[in-house]
Amino acid sequence: MDWKKTKSIFILTFLVLNLFLGYQLYQKNDINNIAYLSEQPLEERLAINKISYQDKLPKYKAEQTLISAQRYKFTEEEQELSSKNISLDEDASTDITLHYKLEEPIDLPEKDTKDLIDELGKFLEENVTRGKDYRFYEWDKEEKIIWFNQVYLEKPIFYNTANFETPKGSELDYEAPNGMIKFKLDDKGNLTEFTQTYLGIMRQGAFQEIITPKKALGRLLDTSHLKKGHKIKNIKLGYYSLVGVGDLQVYAPTWLIETENGQYLVNATDSSIQVLSEKEE
Repeated sequence: MDWKKTKSIFILTFLVLNLFLGYQLYQKNDINNIAYLSEQPLEERLAINKISYQDKLPKYKAEQTLISAQRYKFTEEEQELSSKNISLDEDASTDITLHYKLEEPIDLPEKDTKDLIDELGKFLEENVTRGKDYRFYEWDKEEKIIWFNQVYLEKPIFYNTANFETPKGSELDYEAPNGMIKFKLDDKGNLTEFTQTYLGIMRQGAFQEIITPKKALGRLLDTSHLKKGHKIKNIKLGYYSLVGVGDLQVYAPTWLIETENGQYLVNATDSSIQVLSEKEE
């Protein structure tokens, strides 16, 4: 084992963790100064504002930890897939971002979204390195792109598909978000190529109690992101990164709340909000 390298990684990890904890403290102090609009139970507030959510709130463990992660470097053996129909685009790939092309496009179900997602999930499990570690995330029908994201302890790693770029001065390939599969379809809806990244993940710090999904919804109400007549489509617990040094990131437990008007991330440890997308009203 390279102890010098290991020591450097630990020092860097603690540095990033301290930055994140400082950010959390700032957010908590800021939130404590907010005068909440109402002390009514959330159910009443949702009913008064005609905000609907038909599904049951998700089950979750009340205590979670932070995690830290770095982009995984694929070995040459992992980069070469067994299927003869899939070839690595070596010119467009690095050891942390793999681009693959299909010699012959694969027909996918056209009408049933669930069937299409199931088919892509099966494709990953049977053909792609660590393919079982990804789940469906988002479908951009205009761009003909389907995103799957990496999961850790059954919780997805969230990212903003519309907001990623290569950091200035970085030698690392950040053309694609961390921990994802990006499927590209042709005009006929057939799978023609895909991109893969993966994260090496470690738990960080002690377990801490996270906010409930009800409190996360309350935060969106208090900040007017959730408004009268909105329909809630999905609530999911995962991880989202707010701070990092180089390619090392610290991820916090985070509630993803999707409505017909936008996508929001509510940090489950300090209640801060990140807007992934939001329609103008």
